[in-house]
Amino acid sequence: MNLLLDDLTINISNINQSKLVENWLWLISDFKQTLLISKMGDMFLLANNGRVYWLSTDDGSLTKIADSKAGFEQMLADEANIDNWFLPSLVGKLLTANKYLGKNEVYSFKEFPIIGGEYSVDNIAATDISVHFTLTGIIHEQIKDLPDGTKVQIKPVD
Repeated sequence: MNLLLDDLTINISNINQSKLVENWLWLISDFKQTLLISKMGDMFLLANNGRVYWLSTDDGSLTKIADSKAGFEQMLADEANIDNWFLPSLVGKLLTANKYLGKNEVYSFKEFPIIGGEYSVDNIAATDISVHFTLTGIIHEQIKDLPDGTKVQIKPVD
């Protein structure tokens, strides 16, 4: 299945983007604009210094990927970047499995890969975008300083 960038991102024009990052401010406090949100629930941000960063919600990392918005746009023409940032193969498998997104939804891991979850169709569900960014931000902030291999147990609360 050949997916285009539009097939791998969501429309963010009607989303309160500042609300989405509230629980990520511990990591992304110096940003002025959301450029893209992938269907896999990652965010591409323009920093106040003009650089572009990739917020990967599966592992809670923030990576500088371009020195400018124009540089980022050029990098989007590279298939290797698309494969790495947007996981088109996995999105294609989700679509083949009839797992579609509703309005303001992204795909979210049931169990995060950073704590042992798999990059598989069975471990992914369509989730409201605000719920996705709230939960991933809270959880990653809580586990960010734990050494690799630390066992964690996540319990939902009311």
